[in-house]
Amino acid sequence: MDPNNFSLDALLSSSEFSSVESAKTGYSYSELENFLKDNVKDDEVSSEIKRLAEDYMWSAYNDAFKQGFCFAVKSIKFLLKI
Repeated sequence: MDPNNFSLDALLSSSEFSSVESAKTGYSYSELENFLKDNVKDDEVSSEIKRLAEDYMWSAYNDAFKQGFCFAVKSIKFLLKI
């Protein structure tokens, strides 16, 4: 694999990569589940809201990881020039 040309999507989907979920993320999702259980009586609607929330959460997580990873690589490249 060329170190100058690689896919962050492939890295994220690799079986060797493990994601980390913060306690705040877990708590927030638990709060969402409790809210839906208390306020949404239709199970289909509740499931769809959960699915959309999970999709949004993972998209945001992947974007944040990519941004942080790219920043780290650029920082290392910059430091190597000095």
